[in-house]
Order: sequence, then C-alpha cells, then structure tokens
Amino acid sequence: MHEAAEAIYQRAEKLASIYRERNVPRILALLEEAAEFEHPDALFGLASWYHHGIGVERDDARAFSLWERAAASGHLEALFHLAMACERGAGVARDPRRAFEAYEAAALRGYLNARYETGRCRWYGIGTEVDRAAAERDFLTARTYGHAEAIADAGESDGPRRMPRPSW
Repeated sequence: MHEAAEAIYQRAEKLASIYRERNVPRILALLEEAAEFEHPDALFGLASWYHHGIGVERDDARAFSLWERAAASGHLEALFHLAMACERGAGVARDPRRAFEAYEAAALRGYLNARYETGRCRWYGIGTEVDRAAAERDFLTARTYGHAEAIADAGESDGPRRMPRPSW
C-alpha cells in the first residue's frame, strides 16, 4: 500500500476521533485524497459517507463504485456491502446472483455476517437455488461463532426471521 495514502487516511481517522462534526469537510477531503491512491479503508469509509449522506449528498451509485474498488483491493467489509447493495439495488441494478456470489466470497474469507447471509439466500433462493440443508449448515456455522441473528433464529422451523429483502 502506498505510504502516503496510509498517512493521509490516518490523519482522517485522527480528525474523526477528535471531533467529527467540526472536521467533516477536512475528513472528507482526506478520504478523497487517500482514495485516489486506492487505499481500501479510505475507499470503504468514503463509500459509507456517500451511502449515508455524511458531509455529501447521499449517492448510492457513488457508494457502490467505491465499495467495488475497495473490495477489489481486498477490503472484506466492502465486499459485504457490495453484496447488500446488489441484493437491494442500492446504487446499482438489483442483481441477486451477484449478491449471493459476493456474500459467498466474503463468507469464504471468514466474514461471519456473510456466512449468515449465504444461509438466508440459500433458504429463500436469492441468487441461488433453494438448498435448505446448505442453509442450515451456514446458520450453524454462524451460530457457532456467535452471530446474534443466527442464535436468535435457532429452532425456527420456518427459516430465518429476516425475509429476502431486509431494509438498509
């Protein structure tokens, strides 16, 4: 990773920890600068700002583009957010198949929330075939490692409580 990008990103983080509201324009400028170097955390942070409209007008298409770049740089949480955006059609055309593939890729890299989501997709057939046995294995893995929703869903005979298109 580019050392200058890391230094820029760390300045943004420091400003955010001191007093975020007063420093929003400066933090945003630093995130933008670090993102130019493809800094994964800066790309992810900037995507979140655009998604939530923090210091900028809400722009899910821009957020999606930034999550895509961060995920390509190896940012695991960005990959998960990319999956959610594809499932919901936030900033991109709704694409359940791509959502499932991104959830699965994040789950295979150890992202626990993604493991639960692959189970939910398999249970309801979102972007993949319905496979209740595989879904149960995903839920068991998620429960074993402490995923709160998977634990809460334990014993539910009709699948996960969260339906196919959760709000975001």
